[in-house]
Amino acid sequence: MNAHASVQASDLVPAMRQRQWAQKTRDVVLCRRVIDETHDVKTFVLTSAADRMFCFSAGQYVLVHLRINDTAVTRCYSVSSPPTRPLDLQITVKRTPGGLVSNWLHDHLRPGSEMEIEGPLGSFNLDELPSQKPVFLSGGSGVTPIMSMLRALTDRADDREVRFIHSAKAPGDIIFRSELDALAARFPNVQVALVCSQGDPAWTGSTGRIDGRMLLSLVPDLHTRTVFACGPEGYMKTARACLDAIGFPPEQYHEESFGGSNGTRSELASAIPSSVRFARSGVEHHCTPGETVLEAARKCGIYIPTACQQGVCGTCRITKLSGEVAMEDLGGLTPEEKSAGYVLACCSRPQGTVLLDI
Repeated sequence: MNAHASVQASDLVPAMRQRQWAQKTRDVVLCRRVIDETHDVKTFVLTSAADRMFCFSAGQYVLVHLRINDTAVTRCYSVSSPPTRPLDLQITVKRTPGGLVSNWLHDHLRPGSEMEIEGPLGSFNLDELPSQKPVFLSGGSGVTPIMSMLRALTDRADDREVRFIHSAKAPGDIIFRSELDALAARFPNVQVALVCSQGDPAWTGSTGRIDGRMLLSLVPDLHTRTVFACGPEGYMKTARACLDAIGFPPEQYHEESFGGSNGTRSELASAIPSSVRFARSGVEHHCTPGETVLEAARKCGIYIPTACQQGVCGTCRITKLSGEVAMEDLGGLTPEEKSAGYVLACCSRPQGTVLLDI
């Protein structure tokens, strides 16, 4: 390479860095392609309208900002593509009966459509939770962050011994089935097991629900590994229960959960009469037992942005000026944010009188 070419190549580095997607960036994206994965699951291939490259960790998620029926709505979706392919970003969405956003995406997002996303977000990823011997457990559309991790590892020809166990209702519901089979055939260090709760005459894989015996038969050295699990709350409860039953070390377990409730109301409800005062709005609300700040705000007509409603994404972060709340978050706030007085409206329940900066 001559000197002139070398200088030109070096000039590209800062330009590329300026084009990178920074943490918690809000950006307009274009839908480039829609892929039918199963009868009720689609993958949306997105590129940045500002021609940015997407920089994130495998396993993280984004917030999708939409306006539906003149109402602003936000939802969080795990990225299913790997960071090793930075020119596009993919989200894989299952159509949920009655689901406002999932149905809108399936029915309206087409190649050429624009929308806003924000990210990347989330600590469920291989950069913050490294492992030399990962076991990936996923159920249903919980496969999406796990697939991002697997694609990143195989793109890099990583030689880590990966064990992937995915559960689905029926063979036709297995997301990324052909790709999972191809990756397992191509990479000898990757072993994939597909489990269906309902089989069919042509199905030769495992049938039923995961339990401790099944996990140990598929991964005999399970206790020496790190588990990464993602799926609907029912699946997650089953996974946690069977791992606990076989004495799996809890410090070797990490999860990303969705579709569950915001804690147990009976445990979090307070017998103390509680109220919320919204300082900037000038409104005070007397809470019912177990009522969250988000529920109180909605009853008062006060808008608080929200997405996961489980204390994961941090979208509903607000500043508490005084008072106490019982907050059961799932990592949506950093220790520094908690020290600064932030709380998450979706999973914070007032304990007495609480003053909020909103």
